[in-house]
Amino acid sequence: MRSADFALRFAFFAIVPFLATWISALFPMTAVLVNVAITLAIFATAEAIRERAERSPLLARVVKRHLAFEAHYRENPPRQFLFYVFYPLLLPYVLFRADMRKELWLYRGFTGGGVGILIAAAGLDYWRNWLPHLGFGEFLFTWMLLFGVQTLCIFLFLLPIATTVVKLHAERRFKALWVLFGTAALSVTVAVVGIEHRHGHLVSWVTTQRVRLRTKSAPSAAKAAQLQALKVVWANAPELKESTDAEGWVEGDALDRAEEQLAAFYKADEAYAFSLHALPVGAPEVLLLQCDLGKGPPVWRALKRSGAEITSIADLPRGVLGLARRTTVRPPKTRVTGWRNVK
Repeated sequence: MRSADFALRFAFFAIVPFLATWISALFPMTAVLVNVAITLAIFATAEAIRERAERSPLLARVVKRHLAFEAHYRENPPRQFLFYVFYPLLLPYVLFRADMRKELWLYRGFTGGGVGILIAAAGLDYWRNWLPHLGFGEFLFTWMLLFGVQTLCIFLFLLPIATTVVKLHAERRFKALWVLFGTAALSVTVAVVGIEHRHGHLVSWVTTQRVRLRTKSAPSAAKAAQLQALKVVWANAPELKESTDAEGWVEGDALDRAEEQLAAFYKADEAYAFSLHALPVGAPEVLLLQCDLGKGPPVWRALKRSGAEITSIADLPRGVLGLARRTTVRPPKTRVTGWRNVK
């Protein structure tokens, strides 16, 4: 039974940190991960903290909730591991049971601290990435959605990990605990390496929302930046040829040059969210700049070699508008087929 329980925990520590690292690349999760890390550090050093708290009234006040948490689990050992893995799904049942509500209430200090970190991170993000074009109302709506995702992740990550630390600590199974920590560290490292070696764009959901909102808030300035990006790419034909692959995706120096122009209006990560196509392949006549928004039509701008702007979707190369940004070394599965000459 103990072996099966450890196997489940090992699988969780191997898989969830990997997934959490990838999720943090798509949804801002730094505040969640910081809160989990701080909580784990306190759990892992609970005995030392308790001894010092006995000699320091000030420290005792600071870690009062943490010590209450530890005391609760000394008298009431954690439940089965899978109970905490599926905790969000079981929340209605938890709220119905008095003993389970008491356990949930113990986490208010940790989740409350996490909320504080999330709010602080949100304020910094608003100041750095939303001003001056985007208003607080637009920011608040987006971050309320993100806040729901982040709060859910706190429960998904914190409860299974925290109760594992408490259980193994109480059983003096320190070797097993360090094996799990090492597994989690390796899992994060593999994910980070994968992200760093990923070919193409990796853009967060919040970034694409800012692209949409910023373009809408100042359409003239957005159009000017997009057209300038297309013009500078057209201005260097040899560079464009070297930067275009067999599928018409423009990357390398030409795309970097376009991003520099976009950054005159958009934030740096927003400029990075755009992709560029030159079609037809081999003898391009149209450059298409677009930002995939996931749902709904992309933000796009197209310019012919002659300098004339394309304003109708019907005049674009078939199959290229709305392509999700490239995320692997392999060519995209959706190939560009057909070409309609624009006169």
